[in-house]
Amino acid sequence: MKRLGLVGLLLVLAAFLMVPPAFAASTPQLIIGAIYVGSVNDYGYNRSFHDALTEVAKNLPGIKLLEAENVPESADAEPVMENMIQQGAKLIFPTSFGHQEPAFNVSKRHPDVYFYHAGGWMQSANFGNYFGNTQTAWYPMGVAAGKMTKSNKLGFVIGIPIGFAVGNVNAFELGARSVNPKVQTIVVVTGGWSDKAKEAAAANALVDQGCDVVAMHVDSPATVIQTVEARGAMSIGFQSIEARVLAPKGWITGLGFTWASFFTDVAKSVIAGTFKAQSVHQGLEKGGMVAVAPFGASVPTNVRKLVTDSVASVANGFNPFTGPITDNTGVVQIKAGESWGGDKMGDFSWYVDGVVGKVK
Repeated sequence: MKRLGLVGLLLVLAAFLMVPPAFAASTPQLIIGAIYVGSVNDYGYNRSFHDALTEVAKNLPGIKLLEAENVPESADAEPVMENMIQQGAKLIFPTSFGHQEPAFNVSKRHPDVYFYHAGGWMQSANFGNYFGNTQTAWYPMGVAAGKMTKSNKLGFVIGIPIGFAVGNVNAFELGARSVNPKVQTIVVVTGGWSDKAKEAAAANALVDQGCDVVAMHVDSPATVIQTVEARGAMSIGFQSIEARVLAPKGWITGLGFTWASFFTDVAKSVIAGTFKAQSVHQGLEKGGMVAVAPFGASVPTNVRKLVTDSVASVANGFNPFTGPITDNTGVVQIKAGESWGGDKMGDFSWYVDGVVGKVK
C-alpha cells in the first residue's frame, strides 16, 4: 500500500509539473503579422520578407505567423492589420513603402502592439523603421557585369526613378567601369514597380540594343530575368537571391534582402519586453540586410574573386560615391573629397557618366 501510494503521489506531482504538449502548441509565445503588397511567390521583394519570417518561425520556438498578400497601399490596409491584432498579433511588419501611414494609424490605436516598417521614416514608441543599404551593394554587381559583358552594353530596368533606384544604377555603372572603362549602362523606366508587360518590353528593348547583361529594380525580377534568359542574354537579379532558379544558363549573380537576423532580434525583444523603436539600416556587412546570391555556373573563377573582393571592400566601408564624380552631361555632382551616404542616397536626380538615360 505504501509503495502504491508513493508511486501514485509521484505520478500526480509529475502531471502537475508537466505542461501538456497540446496546450503548449496552442499557446504561441508571439504572434507576428506581415502584410505584402504583392505575392510571396514573386521571387522578389515580397518573397524576401516571407522567407525571412519563415526562418524566424523555424528558429524561434512558439512563433505563429499571420501573413496577408496583395494588400493595397491605402487605408484599406488598416482593417487587415486590425484583424491580425484581433487574432493576437503583437508584432507587425508592414513591408511596402505605401503601407507606412496606414500602419502608423493602426499603431496609434494599439500602443501595446509593435510595428517595424520597411523603408519609411515615421517613428514612435511602438513604431520603428528599417531597410537595406542597396546602393553601395550594387557596386560589386557592376564589377560582375563589367567583366562578363562582351558587347560592353549593360541594361537596367527600373520601375520608378526615385533617388534610391537611380543610386543603384549609378553604383552599378561605377562598379562596371572600375574593371571595364568602355562599358555603358542603358536605362529603361517602366513607370511602375509591378507591370509585367512593360517589364518584358523593357527587357526586350535592351537586348535589341545590344545589352548582353541586364539588371533591374522592380518588385519582382521574374519577368525581366525570364525574358532575358529566353533571348540568350545574362542577368543580375535583385530583391531575392532565390531568383537565380529562373535563369539556369544566363544567371551571373544578384543581390537579395536578408531580413531574418533583424526580424529575429526584434521578435526576441518583444518577447522579453525590451522592444525599442529605431531606424535601422544595414548593408553587406556580416549579419546585415543585404547579401550576394550564389554565382551562376558560367562565371569564371577570376571574376568570382574580383566580385568577392569588391563585396568585402564595400562591407568594410568602401564608398563608391566619393568624388570627384561627374554626371552623364559632364557636370561634377560630387566634388573631390566629398562622399555621399546615408540620407543622401535618396537625393540622386542624375546619372553618372557612362549611363545612357535621363532622370525624369
